[in-house]
Amino acid sequence: MKKQMASGFLILFGILSLLPLIQHAFHPIKLAGLQGAFDKGTPPVLKVSSWLEGDYQQKADYYLKNNTGFNGEMVRLRNQLDYSCFGNINTILTLGKENYIFDPNYITARTGADKLPDYILSSKSSSIIASIKVLRHLNIPLIICFAPNKANFYPEYLPDSTSPSVNLNQEYFKTLFINENVQVIDLDKWFISLKNLVPYPLIPKYGAHWSTYGATFAGDTLLKVLASIKNTPVASFSYEDILISEKPMFTDDDYLASLNLMIKWKSPAMAYPQLKFKEGAKPDVLIISDSFIWNFFDLQIAQNCFDTASRVWYYNKTSFDNNKNNLGPLLGKIEISDIKNRDAIILIATGASLKDFGFQFFEQLESLRINE
Repeated sequence: MKKQMASGFLILFGILSLLPLIQHAFHPIKLAGLQGAFDKGTPPVLKVSSWLEGDYQQKADYYLKNNTGFNGEMVRLRNQLDYSCFGNINTILTLGKENYIFDPNYITARTGADKLPDYILSSKSSSIIASIKVLRHLNIPLIICFAPNKANFYPEYLPDSTSPSVNLNQEYFKTLFINENVQVIDLDKWFISLKNLVPYPLIPKYGAHWSTYGATFAGDTLLKVLASIKNTPVASFSYEDILISEKPMFTDDDYLASLNLMIKWKSPAMAYPQLKFKEGAKPDVLIISDSFIWNFFDLQIAQNCFDTASRVWYYNKTSFDNNKNNLGPLLGKIEISDIKNRDAIILIATGASLKDFGFQFFEQLESLRINE
């Protein structure tokens, strides 16, 4: 009897040991795997030189570690146990009170811990002022839009109590542009003032950006500024209806994926305006932006309110048209044809993105002085 039990355990252990190999080779079971952006590696090519130098072994170890069958499920199980037993999340994100999630970069932007050194601010200021002169020579308005910082909007849910610093990159650049008579839209402060006045969240509990609902406030404000610049009615929108959903859409829970838990957290009900677009002039704009821009496409604002010649330069690295078609990488150089005859150039960035304010756009634009 004991021999039979031992044999049974050995057979069971052998089967369990072979399962990851079978799954890796044949994928008989459909698995959820891991979510988020990370490098899983590629199968290394065996060469005598790479074997002797140890490079093959390192790459093979990394690839097998991240691609072995059931690896993702084991990671998700570990993450779930860490959270359920100890309240920890295995990610670079910061878990706040009541499970509010924050990017730590937003917290350092709030406290001023990421304030740029004076010599960098001086160099950046020089490029910005020179760029403003170039744009004014070409009669192109510049609009600076500071997107909201989630850590400023929900300080009561931060894991540790912090006070906002006045010595911030955002305050420095805001003052600079105001002094240069450039249009500044401070949605960070405006969203805070609206926080207890609107019926739905302007920033989601589990998201990085403004909520889809909050994006309508940002889009409406931006279009009104464009109308004042053009001195003519521009295409706009109103609410036809508001859908309330307990299942987040678009980017309203984009932090949750990176937690890779077995049990997904339930989100508070979110609002999704159904927009009705109104006729008007469609401005030809160039928008340089971080990831806050994507809600304008989700809501069809970009498609219905901007001219087809408009472009979005995502982090000033990749160009998109107003239908969100990827037009390819930018070459790190601006031509006058890129900006000439635009109704406006709009720069959108949140506090966490200001360590590289403008994403080198101003430094590239500054070089156009020689072609004035």
